[in-house]
Amino acid sequence: MAKILKDSEMAEVIHRAVHDDDVICCSDAYAHFLKDLSELICTHFGGVRGMVSGPDYPGDELGWTCGFLVNECVPSDGGVFARYDTDVVWSEEKEVQA
Repeated sequence: MAKILKDSEMAEVIHRAVHDDDVICCSDAYAHFLKDLSELICTHFGGVRGMVSGPDYPGDELGWTCGFLVNECVPSDGGVFARYDTDVVWSEEKEVQA
């Protein structure tokens, strides 16, 4: 029989994968997870996935990151990306420095 998960429970699974070290314990698997997650974000909110990178050394402030590039599917106000990395602003399919 199938397990039925609510939308909030699916969000919890993703939260656990990002915050609990025992959910995805291999860095290669985690990088693949982030690539898949970033593709899902782009599919539904626009943009193009850039590079996924892990922490370069212990104590790296950014930790794991993924770059996103603007495309014609991103709303003119920057959409869901507008509140993040506010040094870069997307407007009308163009990137401008804030």
